[in-house]
Amino acid sequence: MSIGEVGARRTGESDAEAAEASVLPRVQMAITEHLSRRTDTHVSTEDRSWIEPLVQAEVERYHRHAPHDGSPVLDQDGYVLLRRRVLFRVTPLGPLTELLADPLVEEVIVNGPREVLVLRDGIQEPAGVEFATEEDLLQTVRQMLGNGSARLDRASPMVTATLEDGSRLNAVLPPVAMPMAVTIRRHQLARFGQLADLALANTLPWELVPLFQAAVMARLNFVVSGGTGSGKTTMLRLLIGEVPRTQRIITIEDQRELHVRSAGGGRPNTVSLEAREANTEGTGEITIQQLVRNALRQRPDRIFVGESRGPEALDVIDAMGTGHDGSATTLHANSVRDALMRLAALVRRHPAQVRAEPGAVARDIATKVDMVVHLTRFQDSDARDRRVVGAVGLVTGQVEGEIPVVEELCRFDRVRGDWRWSIGRLDDLPVKIADKFASSGIDLGTVVATLGGSNVDGRV
Repeated sequence: MSIGEVGARRTGESDAEAAEASVLPRVQMAITEHLSRRTDTHVSTEDRSWIEPLVQAEVERYHRHAPHDGSPVLDQDGYVLLRRRVLFRVTPLGPLTELLADPLVEEVIVNGPREVLVLRDGIQEPAGVEFATEEDLLQTVRQMLGNGSARLDRASPMVTATLEDGSRLNAVLPPVAMPMAVTIRRHQLARFGQLADLALANTLPWELVPLFQAAVMARLNFVVSGGTGSGKTTMLRLLIGEVPRTQRIITIEDQRELHVRSAGGGRPNTVSLEAREANTEGTGEITIQQLVRNALRQRPDRIFVGESRGPEALDVIDAMGTGHDGSATTLHANSVRDALMRLAALVRRHPAQVRAEPGAVARDIATKVDMVVHLTRFQDSDARDRRVVGAVGLVTGQVEGEIPVVEELCRFDRVRGDWRWSIGRLDDLPVKIADKFASSGIDLGTVVATLGGSNVDGRV
């Protein structure tokens, strides 16, 4: 960059700052006057509906008067940027406002005030926005946290919280993180409202939709496995959506992400339980394990645990075998087989199972878990982030050594150069699963006809 170009850039930046300094106070004054006429004087995300046209009007006013009062005159792009900068300064979400309003944005990643990235429709890219200072970024995060129990300061430099729209926010302050790091993972309740939506997104083959629906109706016990960000919570939420509305459901999570009551117009007779960390005095902790045990006293038909990551896995497995058939949980794993091995390892963390024979634990899991749905996340040839059902396994009820036997019904794999789902047949179901279908009065004829042993296009 030449000396002249550097000078021109600095002049442009100073003109933009001068324009912002002229417009911003008038906008702030108008907002204050508007808020004084109502009971709640705090600016919320809903207020953008009237703040946005207010900012636009003030920018247009500046544009009309600038040539006559000696104020810096901006070009067309400059006025667009001016509008955005002022809007960001006066709305609670700041520069994140437009990103979180975009239905295609799946994740927002902030590495300090100057670097904001988004995962939009499977592609990670620069967001095109930034914060003026780290303090502005911190204040935006605090606005998003609201007045709840979650806090972010020097005493508590890390926070994980669920936002109003179901998104999960994680933030870490310096010096624990350098620079300040913020990640917002969005759960797109509107985009994925039923299993068919996953098929439309090429995440799930259409042939498996009726199978999953029948499996939920037959009250099969599920484990949904996969890596971080592979779509486990979304899959579990959609499976829950197939549960008859007459049945009582209790969901148990570290952070509320399933939002079963709000999804699909709201589900009756549903209770959401959320774990709680200890307070600054070290008291008040409520664990997932405690919530699972408490849930059993609330007469649920089914229990769904957002993620099993500790000794509560034993309580989940016990619930599956004590009159709560059709329950499910998620866990991190690399394959269907690995999911069952990891589940067994988690069960053995329970104090009552420390000395348990591994084979006995495996037999217990093999008896109670019926199906494993494994999700995979990878980048396709266009560098697009993709999530798919990587495999579906039916647990036979048998054990080989210390591992439950599982038969893969479906696998997403490369076939002659193309990625495809290879789907098997349901002609010879494991006895325990066939019995559940039969006792539920479900005719598998239609489901079997849709599978038939085939390779389904899933090319990337």
